[in-house]
Amino acid sequence: MIFKVEKRKRRVNGVLKRTRSYYLRYRIGDMPCDKWVSLGVTDLGVARAEADKFIKNLERENAGLALPKKQVKAANLPITKQLAEYIGELASRGRDSKYVKGTEKRLALLTAECGWKMLGDVTADSFMSWRRSQSHKAKTLNDYLCDAASFLGWLVKLDRLDSNPLSRVDRAKPKEGEEEEERRAFTHVEFERLSAVSGPRTLIYQLTLFTGMRRAEVKQLLWGDVRIDPDGSAFLKLRAKTTKNGKIAILPVPSWLADLLTKHRPAGSKLSDKVFASIPRMPRFYGDLKAAGIPRVDERGHVAVFHSLRHTFATWLWETGANPRVVQELMRHSDLQQTSKRYTDKAGLAMNDAVSKLPSYELTSPGYTQIRAQISVEPGQSVSQSGKTKEKKHSIQATVNEGLSRALAGLVAGCQVVRAAGFEPATPSV
Repeated sequence: MIFKVEKRKRRVNGVLKRTRSYYLRYRIGDMPCDKWVSLGVTDLGVARAEADKFIKNLERENAGLALPKKQVKAANLPITKQLAEYIGELASRGRDSKYVKGTEKRLALLTAECGWKMLGDVTADSFMSWRRSQSHKAKTLNDYLCDAASFLGWLVKLDRLDSNPLSRVDRAKPKEGEEEEERRAFTHVEFERLSAVSGPRTLIYQLTLFTGMRRAEVKQLLWGDVRIDPDGSAFLKLRAKTTKNGKIAILPVPSWLADLLTKHRPAGSKLSDKVFASIPRMPRFYGDLKAAGIPRVDERGHVAVFHSLRHTFATWLWETGANPRVVQELMRHSDLQQTSKRYTDKAGLAMNDAVSKLPSYELTSPGYTQIRAQISVEPGQSVSQSGKTKEKKHSIQATVNEGLSRALAGLVAGCQVVRAAGFEPATPSV
């Protein structure tokens, strides 16, 4: 290890000069060359004391006992300044302006009411204490938690924070009577009626449903994102800055929908032009639902919103018997559970048809089913010995299993049942 306090030398106009303040020249561990650090003092004794502090902190940092410089610097910055950087980062990613403003508002209120001025003030206890004093619904409180955790996670990625202090805080559970609203999917008949009354908005609804796009993605869709090959195959290539997860997405488009898109494209339009000049706002969407005779809230209390088109996409895919992994990829979910539970409307699934396809056991009558399947007319005689002759001699022809086990069980059940010994207590099947 090299550890030396001295003044640096430099040549000015051919004359060798020394700096006024002292520097520390050091090399520790596997460092390939010496490094210089300005101590900012002109007194040699003070310089040596400052150098000693620097070396001790550096050794502690290398041993994992001291905070990295980025974390030390971030700890001394007001949290409001770092929050402003985070909001700017969200905007630069192309996130929806409404989402950015909402996030900024919630985080500003949270930091003020929790008394978070520096990063060291952010603790799980302070957040949970604030949450207990609030009268908001569980969904609103979870929005605050999600925004705060995302902000702190961003600081961790930048090495400004060692760990997220809110990572282990559980989500608020809804109280009785304030369960989170569940979104519904549309039936095929309902969507036909919606398409019939929506006029120029019909194509927007159709493209949203049959590709599973989000409203913000449809709003930012450009003609350059629409790819239609000469063979008729078509897909959308969504840009990373327009998707929720910040990744490029490839979405297949049905051929009939690709034809409608081609007819919709104005002559002379550029690749940089938007596919749709405007997207219907929620009041307009609710008006279309009313005109189609679709209730905004169904008898189960599930609500219909624009995002219900995406729920319908997932539900209809399940109806077709699509592979779960395929549905997950088309929905662009990182978790299959989110696809199968949150985005699938059970009312739209053909559960009755699925149950009706189960094997039928209508030939089996109530009683001792297991015994009947094993016992024939004569006590203790196995069904597999059905080839026995009247003289009680076995036939030389082997019994072949032709998949008729159900029929055999039915025939046996129709004969006189003899209770077998050794089966007590006997429990009738239900």
